[in-house]
Amino acid sequence: MNRQRKHMKSTPLQTLALAATLMIPVSMIAQVDRTQAPPAAPAPEVHLGQYKTSLLPNGMRLIIVENHRTPVVSAQVRFDIPPVNQGDLAGMQELAGELLTSGTVHYAKEELDERIDGLGAQLSGSSNGLYATSLKKNFPALMQLVQEVITSATYPEAEFEKARTRLLSQVQARSDDPDQIAEVVGHALTYGKAHPYGEVTTEASLKRLARNNVYAYYRHFFQPKQGYLVLVGDISASEGEQLAAKLFGNWQGAPMPVAKNAQGQEVVQDLGPVVPANGTAPALPRSIRVAMVDRPGSAQSVIKVVFPVQLKPNDPMAIEAQVLNTILGGGVFNARLMQNLREDKGYTYGAYSSLDADRWCGAFSGGCSVRNAVTDSAVAELLKEIKHIQQAPVTAEELALAKSYMAGSFARSLEDPRTVARFALNTFLNDLSEDHYETYLKRLDAVTAADVQRAAARFLHPDSCTVLVVGDKASVAKNLAALAGANPVLDLDANGDVVRIDPTEGASPAPAGMTAQAVLDAYIKAIGGKKAVEKIKDLKKEYATTVQGMEATLVEYNKVPGKYGMEMKVGPMLLQQIMYDGKRGKIKGMMGEQELEGTQLDEAARNAYAVPELHYADMGQVAQLMGVVDINGVKAYRVNVNTLAGGRFDDYYDAATGLKLRRKEQQAQEDGGMVQIITDYTDYKPVEGVLFPHTLHQGGAMEMTLKATVISVNKGIPAAVFTEE
Repeated sequence: MNRQRKHMKSTPLQTLALAATLMIPVSMIAQVDRTQAPPAAPAPEVHLGQYKTSLLPNGMRLIIVENHRTPVVSAQVRFDIPPVNQGDLAGMQELAGELLTSGTVHYAKEELDERIDGLGAQLSGSSNGLYATSLKKNFPALMQLVQEVITSATYPEAEFEKARTRLLSQVQARSDDPDQIAEVVGHALTYGKAHPYGEVTTEASLKRLARNNVYAYYRHFFQPKQGYLVLVGDISASEGEQLAAKLFGNWQGAPMPVAKNAQGQEVVQDLGPVVPANGTAPALPRSIRVAMVDRPGSAQSVIKVVFPVQLKPNDPMAIEAQVLNTILGGGVFNARLMQNLREDKGYTYGAYSSLDADRWCGAFSGGCSVRNAVTDSAVAELLKEIKHIQQAPVTAEELALAKSYMAGSFARSLEDPRTVARFALNTFLNDLSEDHYETYLKRLDAVTAADVQRAAARFLHPDSCTVLVVGDKASVAKNLAALAGANPVLDLDANGDVVRIDPTEGASPAPAGMTAQAVLDAYIKAIGGKKAVEKIKDLKKEYATTVQGMEATLVEYNKVPGKYGMEMKVGPMLLQQIMYDGKRGKIKGMMGEQELEGTQLDEAARNAYAVPELHYADMGQVAQLMGVVDINGVKAYRVNVNTLAGGRFDDYYDAATGLKLRRKEQQAQEDGGMVQIITDYTDYKPVEGVLFPHTLHQGGAMEMTLKATVISVNKGIPAAVFTEE
């Protein structure tokens, strides 16, 4: 298929960064008089340059943009790779990109570098392809090398070790840079560490990585059917088509056998389960969540307000969202955050926000750096401005300034011939309309104050956000507690993990190739298999125990979809009852009743699954294999699980049988302290084809042994167990 399309303007706006759609730099040089609106003018016609596109026999798409003003040609090879979980091997994708040009079947790295230098060319790799450019006369020779790299990169072991050492040094240096910490932990809190965008590369994950993991990533994902070859510059369409057909037309990619695990996920040798993002935004916090990364002695705090956003590049309101963010904090000096926190309050040199569109998951981030004494005040002003732009229409002057700035940035982007190619590629990757870029200025001109307010109502969530502060805990944490309300302030480390109160448990390394997911798969298989577990639509578990010498009963209920109930009684006297209907929850006890909030509500949602291990991704939980420990003479895999709300716990699975033996977790006490709860699981017996532990021993604040008297599956549970309404 051939299509002729015109050129278009890009908007590298560091605010909305419409991920691969518009790239609008957001820096306005001069301050504009906010009292005078610029004169209105009709939106100009946009005449885009032409590009030609076609499909090669192997399914690879070719895009050619001619520009004969200078004798230079560039090539981009891009593979449409969805975000995938790296799990225990975080850092794999980054190393895959760095090592792409480290050697091929015919050329060692040194020889490849020499050939590139001899052509006066540039060649750089990334985790989803490469970019190359040279003079026209050298371009055919350069393309031979491009083809060599894409189709036969070898990832030499020696180069892998060098690259891993370099990345290890960067990760180690991150703890000394508060802005890097805020960036990494901010992503973990926005998306959850179970989402590919929220994963954190750590020293531990890099040490687990082997050359074969990185090589398998390259071989599996660099496939022609998901590839794009983009040629831009002093080359005719016929020249480009002949060159592409000759070099890539017959390339079929590397055959990579794929198996299925117990959860139905694709498993690739040396890569493990391939779990792509599902395109839905991670859950918002149920209320304001406050997290702190302690940097003792720091004179300043780095602040971020973050939350996920359901905003794709082809969303009908994407341009309204872009205007909204430009007015709020998109980098222009007249943006509200800058005017408030810098000009009015004098808290900071600069305050900014971004509202990123992404076809998998968008995100909002707003923040600044301030001195310790005004940290809580700055957070309050950030939240105030986000709420204010929702509550009242923006002024005509603000709207006109934002639209004028965005139109100018868009127009300037058209001066670069690569813009046409980028727009063409974005059109395919993001499923944009044929005239998306041609109509950009007209659509921008049509945005009203009411449109901006509607976008603010849809995309901003000031009451369901995470506030992250990287700074001196001793100086600022106390004043931040009021913002967290019923939730505790999360104490995180530079990797976004909850700081452990107990010393790190000694563990020997797990066997090569063993991962957290493999441990979870073995557990599901051991208790009966995925199919048997998925047949559970409701579950009732009754236990007998003693509390302070008195006989007591505990009953737990689970019902699909996502409902949980619990009752604990001493005789007829109710000690505690929890009802959760999938959205709201309530807890009753001897001291009365109250709505579940914060971490209590998150815990009820997690408990709603009969077998949570099968639903970690759904809950935004991420598991990491920490090694092998000894539990009463039994070798067990220790799996650490981080929850979306910022909590964490350790589960221990018998290395031989796969069954879960123990859980350790920290629970908050009313006095503000923490206590470690240890629960041991024994006496597994089958019920409707699934093994359940019939004896639970719990130690911590109160010793208790629970003996199952009845476990019933799919017998029906009345709705009143989960809600009074």
